[in-house]
Amino acid sequence: SKLRVVTTRHESGAMFAAAGYARATGKPAVVAVTSGPGVLNALTGLTSAWCDGQPVLLLVGEVPRPSQGKGVLQDGSAHGLQIVEMARYVTKLAAEVPRPSNLPHLLRRALATMQSGRHGPALLTLPMDVTLAQVARPRAAGTATTSNIIATDQLDEIAALLRDAQRPLLLAGHGLRRGGASAHLRAVAERLTCPVATTPKGKGVFPETHPLALGVLGLGGHRSALRYLDAGVDVVVAIGTSLGDMSTDGFSPLLQAPRALVHVDVDARQIGKSYAPTHAIVATATEFLCGLAARLDEATGHPGTLRALPGGIERAILPSSRRADRIAPQDALAELQEVLPRDTIYSIDSGEHFLFAAHYLEIDLPDAFVAMTGLGSMGQSIGAAIGAQLALPGRSVAAICGDGCFAMNAFEIATAASERLPIRVFVFNDERLGMVERGHRMVYGRTPEYPTTPMDVCTVARGLGAAVLCVKHPGQLRAARDTLRKTPGPVVVDVRIDPEITLPRRDRVSAMAPGSGGKTKQSK
Repeated sequence: SKLRVVTTRHESGAMFAAAGYARATGKPAVVAVTSGPGVLNALTGLTSAWCDGQPVLLLVGEVPRPSQGKGVLQDGSAHGLQIVEMARYVTKLAAEVPRPSNLPHLLRRALATMQSGRHGPALLTLPMDVTLAQVARPRAAGTATTSNIIATDQLDEIAALLRDAQRPLLLAGHGLRRGGASAHLRAVAERLTCPVATTPKGKGVFPETHPLALGVLGLGGHRSALRYLDAGVDVVVAIGTSLGDMSTDGFSPLLQAPRALVHVDVDARQIGKSYAPTHAIVATATEFLCGLAARLDEATGHPGTLRALPGGIERAILPSSRRADRIAPQDALAELQEVLPRDTIYSIDSGEHFLFAAHYLEIDLPDAFVAMTGLGSMGQSIGAAIGAQLALPGRSVAAICGDGCFAMNAFEIATAASERLPIRVFVFNDERLGMVERGHRMVYGRTPEYPTTPMDVCTVARGLGAAVLCVKHPGQLRAARDTLRKTPGPVVVDVRIDPEITLPRRDRVSAMAPGSGGKTKQSK
C-alpha cells in the first residue's frame, strides 16, 4: 500500500497529529482506532478538531452487526455505547456504515462534508463484518460544492466605510490561514494603510514585522494592539474569527465600533454570538478580501498619522531571572527563535507558556504558528508537531509545552523517534500547573499547590528515544545550536523557567468569579 501508517502511543496523540497534518496541508487526515476505549480516548482530539475546524476523519472499528446488542465486549453500536450518538455533537458527520455497498458512498460524503464550508471532523464506525466484505469500487460521478455569494452593494458599502474611516482596524483570525487569504489581507491593508491586529490563534496571518502590524489582541496580546483600540476605532472589520473571549481581550466593548462592525466568517453560527455586527458576511476570508480588494483603488490612503505607527508591535519588557538555576521564559523564546530557522513552525500547548509564546515569538508566515485553542486541551502540541513534520518534512517544527502538558502526552516522543521525525520539543518547566494556581488565586484569593514533581523530563525523553538538553540559564540554548539544527531525530529540551516571572494580562478567569459581572481585571 502507498499509505503511510504512523502508530502513535495513544489515541489522543493520533488525533492531535492528524489535526496538525490537516492544519499544515489543508487536506483531510485519517485516524483509525478500535471500538470502546479506543474511540473514547480519541474523543478529546475529535472535539478539538471540531472546535478548531480541522478536517480529520476518524474511522472506528465496531463489533459485527449480528453481535450488536448481545453484551459483546466494547459494543459501541446503538445497542451499546452509542458512539455515533456521542460524536454527532462534535462532528460534521457521524454514522455507522450499515452495509458494504454503502461504504464507498459514505466515505465520499464524509470527505466532502469535512471540506465544505467551515472545515471539521467526521466519524464513521465500521462493523467487522463490513470491513471483511469485498466491495467493488463504483464508478462514482458528480460532486456537490458550496460557495458564498457576497452582495455587491455590501462590498461597496464596506469599502466606502474603510476608505472614509479615521481609525479603522482589521482584526484577522485563524480563518485566514487557508486559500491564500493572508496575502489578500496584506494587499487590502496596504491599499488602505489600515492597521491590522490578529487573534491569538490567527497570529502570523499578517506579518508581525510589517509596519501596519499591531500584533495580537487578546490572550497573550500586545500593548500596541490595546493602545490602538483604547484610543478609539470607528470601523472594525473582523475576519475569520468567532470573536470569543480569548480573541477580544475579554469581550472588549471597544470592538463595537460606532460607525461599523463588520463580521466575516464562513460559519454563520459564529456571527452575532458576542457582538452585534452592522454588517454580517457569511463567506470565506478569501472570498471577502478578494471582493474588497477589487473595490479599492491603489491610490487609496489615510493621513500620515496612520502611515507611521510608532515602533510597530510593542512587547512587554520583563526582567531576566535572578536565579542561577532558572531562565526567564521570554529569554528562552528569544534564544530558541534565534537558533532555529526563520520559517520554523511552532505548535503551542495550553498553559502559561502560551501567553509568552503568543507575545514574544515573532511570526511572519501564516502557517508558522499552530495553536489549538478552540478546546484548549493540554498535551496537544507534541502530536501537532508530529503531524506538521509529516506534512512538511523540509521545514523545522518545534513544540512549546509546559511540564504539565508534557506529562499528559510525553509518550508521543516515542512516535517521533520511531518515525525519525526531527521535531524539537521545548518543555517550559516550572514544576507546577502554573495557570491553575494563578486561576485559583484570582478567583478564590488562595490556591492549593499543584506540583508536577517528581518528574525528570530528560530521563523520560531519553527513555523514549530522544536526544535531550537541560537549559537553566541564558546562553545555553544559543550554545546548543548545532544539536538543535543537526540532530536527525527528536530533541527534547527541559527549559527550567522562573515561575516568578509572569506576563501582565487582563485576567479572563476573574470574569467568572461571583459578583464580577463578567468584567475582567488586569493581573500581574
